[in-house]
Amino acid sequence: MPTILMNGASRGIGLHAAERMLDSDPTLRLIVMARGEQPPLPRTSMLRADLTSLDSLRKAAAQISEPVDGYVGNAGIQMTNATTPTADGFETTFAVNVLAHFLLLRLVPLAEGARVVVTGSDAHFGDFRHNLGLVPAPRWTDPDRLARPNPARSGRGAYADSKLGVLYLVHALARRGVNAYTWNPSFTPGTGLVRADRIGNVLFRRVFPLIPGVNTAQRAGAQLAAAAVGPLAAPSGSYIDRSSVVPSSPESYDEAREEELWAAAERLTA
Repeated sequence: MPTILMNGASRGIGLHAAERMLDSDPTLRLIVMARGEQPPLPRTSMLRADLTSLDSLRKAAAQISEPVDGYVGNAGIQMTNATTPTADGFETTFAVNVLAHFLLLRLVPLAEGARVVVTGSDAHFGDFRHNLGLVPAPRWTDPDRLARPNPARSGRGAYADSKLGVLYLVHALARRGVNAYTWNPSFTPGTGLVRADRIGNVLFRRVFPLIPGVNTAQRAGAQLAAAAVGPLAAPSGSYIDRSSVVPSSPESYDEAREEELWAAAERLTA
C-alpha cells in the first residue's frame, strides 16, 4: 500500500488533487499535513502542523516512522507584504514556500524511488507573457536576506523570489538523487492563494475566472495528481507546466545559486 505525504490539500487545487489520487489508486494512503480541519477523504490520516513554525514541522515529521512513497508539497502562500515574520523570525512567504518543504524533505524518510513534487509558479519567469503584469520579476539575492522580513520588497515580489527558490530547491534535490519535480498550475484563479489580500482575493475568485483559457482548480488538481502518481517520462529536476514538461526560466538554471540556497536552508532550519 503506497503512502504519500501531502500538504496544501484542504481546499482548491490540493483538495481536487487528493481526491483524484485516491480515486485513481484504491491502495493509496495519504498523510495530510494541515493546520486546520481537513475535509473527510478515504484512506487519509491527518497530521496537525503549522508550516510557519519549524518546531511544529519537526514534531509532525517525528510522527512519520515508515518511509513514504511520495511527497506532494502543494502548500504555498502569497502575502500583501514582505515584512510579516514567522515565530522563527523568517519572512512568511519564504518560510512557507521554501523552508517548510526543505525541512520536511530532510526529516521525513523517503522510500527508495519516492517521487517529490513541489508546486511552483509562472511568477518565477518575471515577464508579462507569464505573469500578465500582476507579479514583479524575482530579484534573487543572498538567501539569508530573502528569508528575513524586508520592507523594501513587496509581497508579490517576495512570492516571485520564493517560487524561483522552489526551482533551485528541486534542482538541488535532483542532484542528490531524489526524484524531484516542480509542477506549475499556470494562472489558476478561484483558489485561496491570495486570501491574505482582500482586494486581490475578490479579483482572484470572482473576476479572473471569467478570463477565457485560464486554468481551473479542478483541472489543475487533476494535473497535479498526474504529476504525483501518473506515468512520468521526464528526468528528475524537470519542470511540469500543467501537463507538459517544458524548460523553466533561464534564470532558474544556476547551480551556484541552488547550492547557496541549500546551504542557507540547512543553516536556517538547523
